[in-house]
Amino acid sequence: MIKTEYMGLELKSPVIIASSPLTQNIVSLKKCQEAGCGAVVLKSIFEEQIEADVQKVMSDNAEYLQHSSADDFYASTSRDYYIDRYMKLLTEAKKELDIPIIASVCAKSYDSWIDYAERFAKCGADAIELDYYPISSNAAVKGEDVDKTLLRFAEKARNAIDVPLSLKIGYKYSSLANIISSLDKIGINGLVLFNRFFRPDIDIDKIEMSSANPASSSDEYGEALRWIGLMSGEVKMDLVGNTGIHDGSTVVKMILSGAPAVEICTAVIKKGFPVVGTINSFVEDWMKAHGFSSISDFKGMLSQEHMKDGWKWERTQFLKTIN
Repeated sequence: MIKTEYMGLELKSPVIIASSPLTQNIVSLKKCQEAGCGAVVLKSIFEEQIEADVQKVMSDNAEYLQHSSADDFYASTSRDYYIDRYMKLLTEAKKELDIPIIASVCAKSYDSWIDYAERFAKCGADAIELDYYPISSNAAVKGEDVDKTLLRFAEKARNAIDVPLSLKIGYKYSSLANIISSLDKIGINGLVLFNRFFRPDIDIDKIEMSSANPASSSDEYGEALRWIGLMSGEVKMDLVGNTGIHDGSTVVKMILSGAPAVEICTAVIKKGFPVVGTINSFVEDWMKAHGFSSISDFKGMLSQEHMKDGWKWERTQFLKTIN
């Protein structure tokens, strides 16, 4: 009843467990499947973290790495260790699970992104999710250049990877509608809206930089809902919601706006794996109450193209919503 399709992959539930500590080992991955999720996104492999770990180990062993050739060899071998470990998890997950396994990559350079993704695709990943978002801190770089960089990256990735390909992006673009439409034309199969990034904070006792709480709250789904509602009827690729999705009612909202599925993380971390079954049951009960026999019956019912007053998706001011 709640089966759905995402990027051509058949899902028994619209609930996907997002890249997170929940998906970093086979024991936890099995719990995701047992809980009733439709797919899992393996915890992202972060090139930046790999480089930091490699540099630390190399620094600790500097006296044994006197020559540059030894330096280069050790660094290359260490990077391969992390990639091989990720591929081992992917291979094991494909053997042990019968739901789609999506590999996730977060890299710093074009070549690394594509290299990792190609390896994971060959290793059996059902799809690849590329975690992309630039921090344009250089005032000399124009917004249009940031957009062009994203599109060049997406096109290169699409040409290199044969399996379904999604991008997990942020929403701070000058014309997000143009970005989404352009990515669709390139042939990207899915967009995850939106990425949840590292948020800086300051510890005023230690007087040093720290990180804010990475968990989402249940009222943070609005931007994803808006842009799925605005764009799902205009593009071929699938738009899925992410961030702030903590219960079944929000999942229903996402599907009504046009999403075939959602990615969740914080809800499971806070409430445990049973929350997946609770969400699935809510969606099923809601569908029965409203006479829907499949998700396709109501997917996109309230997208802009299917509403007489679709202009409401573009509203940015409160108007009469607050007295």
